[in-house]
Amino acid sequence: MPSLTSRSDDPVRASERTHLLPPSSSTPSSGSSTPTASSKSRHHNLAGLPAWRFRVICASLWACTFFCALDGTVVATLLTPIGSAFHASNQASWLGTSYLLALCCFTPIYGRLSDLLGRREAQLIALSFFTVGTFLCAVAPNMYFLIAARCVAGMGGGGVASMGVIIFTDLVDLRRRGLWQGISNIFFGLGGALGGPLGGFISDRWGWRIVFFLQTPLLVAAGIAVFFFVRLPPSAVPKDAEEPWRVKIKRIDYLGSMTLVVAVASLLLSVSLKTSARTSSGAEYAWSDPLIWGLLIVSAVFTFLFLLVEARFALQPILPLSLMSRRTPLAVGLGLFCVVTNQFSIMYNIPLFFSAVRLESASVAGAHLLPYSLALGTGSVTIGYLMRRTGKYWSACVDSAGLMVVTSIMLLFWRTTVPRWLTWVGPIPAGFGYAGVLTSTLVALMTNVTRAGKGEQAVATSMSYLFRTIGQVLGVALSAALVQSIIQRDLSRLITGPDAAEVIDLIRHSTESIPSLSPAHRAAAIQAYDHALNVVFIANMVLSAMSVLVLAFIKEEEMPESQRAEPADDGGLGA
Repeated sequence: MPSLTSRSDDPVRASERTHLLPPSSSTPSSGSSTPTASSKSRHHNLAGLPAWRFRVICASLWACTFFCALDGTVVATLLTPIGSAFHASNQASWLGTSYLLALCCFTPIYGRLSDLLGRREAQLIALSFFTVGTFLCAVAPNMYFLIAARCVAGMGGGGVASMGVIIFTDLVDLRRRGLWQGISNIFFGLGGALGGPLGGFISDRWGWRIVFFLQTPLLVAAGIAVFFFVRLPPSAVPKDAEEPWRVKIKRIDYLGSMTLVVAVASLLLSVSLKTSARTSSGAEYAWSDPLIWGLLIVSAVFTFLFLLVEARFALQPILPLSLMSRRTPLAVGLGLFCVVTNQFSIMYNIPLFFSAVRLESASVAGAHLLPYSLALGTGSVTIGYLMRRTGKYWSACVDSAGLMVVTSIMLLFWRTTVPRWLTWVGPIPAGFGYAGVLTSTLVALMTNVTRAGKGEQAVATSMSYLFRTIGQVLGVALSAALVQSIIQRDLSRLITGPDAAEVIDLIRHSTESIPSLSPAHRAAAIQAYDHALNVVFIANMVLSAMSVLVLAFIKEEEMPESQRAEPADDGGLGA
């Protein structure tokens, strides 16, 4: 093991100017095959941090991860009371849309920003946007202000999540990296699980503004912890570490960032308008609407400009094209896009199945997702543990994606007469497999970029989050558009008469109204939703199969020698 054990005689203290990842050596040191007693007593983190500081950093990052997940489900719970308070229920969905748009646009910027300014500085910038946005939500005087505040929060939310992953990559060797990502995913899942019930409880008793007010001091406390304890160095090219700030700021890829933001925002805004907005006359947007295809053209033009800037003009591109030209990063990016698009489509439409086809309550639909949540939590840790034991990740990537195919096949049998047990079992493989894919692809990506030796760990992480967040938005939006298109066509055939248009509009936009319809209209609604969701689930099966094929192109590589785990005292945190 090169240099890792030899450092035990001369501990290195981490600061803003020291590098976490030791320089790799092609020649193993003598005796490296047998860990010394000194190495066994060392904490396993790569920066040589004392165990107590490592624990505090972990707690700080997990707190940030928890609050990001909590915020997402809290806001989903508050849409109804917020819409009622401002008498703007028709605009409430934009609270989620504006957040996701900003998150998708700004997440890829933080990787290169952390290379230039430092990990702690980039995390604090992201956390500042997230905290300020949350506070502005609490004091919003109207719905438009609140939507803008959610956009500000989204500008930081993606950075908070991705920076946590980047910092852990600096701290933990690759063989243990999957296991630690699994633990992080547990905190993310815990935040997501608690957000809805907690937000509803607080809103019912003290009002929705209190939910945002209570988050603000907790986020400030997390920021203080990050400021004092997450003292990590910039991990770009070594010569950049000592450059003055004015030089670093000049190296930021402003033009690439701007063109990427416009390209992504135009694409996602066009899809969001098509699926969740109406024109001034009250009609839904058609794909042929000038605004929709105009935004798509803008997205295409700025995508071309972004690629041109990254290839020709950027000193340090936020998304190096050389990274995407390699086999493993490209397979990881495209694979994550397919997996996340498929997963969010499934998770969006499973509750719709219970409310529109089985005519069951939201609480029953939520209960059916509990096995999925448990599988999600155990999947990451299990896959991380297996990769630590075997040192391999290819089979973990492909097998995890294969589990999502199993769920997609089960969903094909979710019709009006589906057995009750299948509705409980069906989501479990998807939860386990989805968590496994996120964990194993991270290790595959980090192994590839570490072996390439170009210092692209942070940029590669941001790239993966870009594909994930775009897939998240498109998975929900495109599946919703497909469902609405099919039920519109089916209901127009099944329901006729003078009040047909009114009944069809009610069925399409309020599944809660279906049980109160006349028997004939209720049967037509169930038949239309049953058909529409079956088509979506067929599309999910195709997409999940594609994800397996794409991830199979990931190249199995030996984890860099400097990253291999050794027996060590984990200070109670290792595994």
